[in-house]
Amino acid sequence: MEARFLSGVVVPMPDDAKLPPFHLPWCFGCGIENEHGLGLEARLEGDRVVADIEFPPRFQGGPGVVHGGGIAAFFDDLMGFVPVAHHVPAVTARLEVNYRQPVPLGASIRGEAWLAQTEGRKLWAEAVGLGGDGVVRIEARALFLGVGVEHFVQALDEMPAEQRTRLARYESDEYYP
Repeated sequence: MEARFLSGVVVPMPDDAKLPPFHLPWCFGCGIENEHGLGLEARLEGDRVVADIEFPPRFQGGPGVVHGGGIAAFFDDLMGFVPVAHHVPAVTARLEVNYRQPVPLGASIRGEAWLAQTEGRKLWAEAVGLGGDGVVRIEARALFLGVGVEHFVQALDEMPAEQRTRLARYESDEYYP
């Protein structure tokens, strides 16, 4: 796989790396309760977080191709699982996407993401989107900032009661390690 804009450095995955099935049940990228979302199902393969997607027609941008915003959302969510796998609660600080080739609607894309570098609370993830022919169509890089679990606890505390009730159904090690 030839990458033009990425370092290609891959930080090994921890031996005890695990992924939850989603960030939150209503997450646009991976949430099982978001009927309008991407339906991303991330999994670990070696030192990478991987997911496959076929963008439906509602993600059309130019004629017959996926809108760049849909592609960016897919890679933001996919790379968002990288800090999780490395046991670092983090948020996206910057996202870069290089659109090397158009992604046709209905075409299968395999996203592969990995940790490329860490420095203090900064984590850089990199990713590629491969077409069914194995050609790199998309390259992405994101900077995540480790925020500590208290950031997410505070966000959950400030969540409307209806959302907290919905989330309570998923509060177990079965859903989020």
